[in-house]
Amino acid sequence: MGEHFFGDLTNAFRNVTLSRKRALQVIGGAMAVAVPTRLPQVAEAGKHRKLPLAFVAVAVTDVTALDAFGFQWHVSGSLVHPDSGFTKVITALIGTASNLTPDKQRAAIIANRRDTAVTDLESAGFPVPPDRIAVTLL
Repeated sequence: MGEHFFGDLTNAFRNVTLSRKRALQVIGGAMAVAVPTRLPQVAEAGKHRKLPLAFVAVAVTDVTALDAFGFQWHVSGSLVHPDSGFTKVITALIGTASNLTPDKQRAAIIANRRDTAVTDLESAGFPVPPDRIAVTLL
């Protein structure tokens, strides 16, 4: 919004007797109404999310410090593809860097299990995209 817009608003209110405070409130209200129409609309991706086709549930059974730079997580659980009846018992060792925050450690374990589930399902003849696999870490 340029200087001309504010100048036009000021000229429009020049002959009206308002306090400065009230004039600023009116101008602020006009701007609040005008600005959202100039902003791009927000995408609604979250509302159109597809349901998972496969599910992985794993629990951390042990953790070992490999050295000062990494951890080794022992996980076990199950992979299930309900449409086909395919199930698989999972046991794995997952290495992560020790300088990651707890949230990033968790995200690394989940990403590893999701990638492994994609491979396991493809080898069983049931290709599933990674974004359609729900992973629960207990």
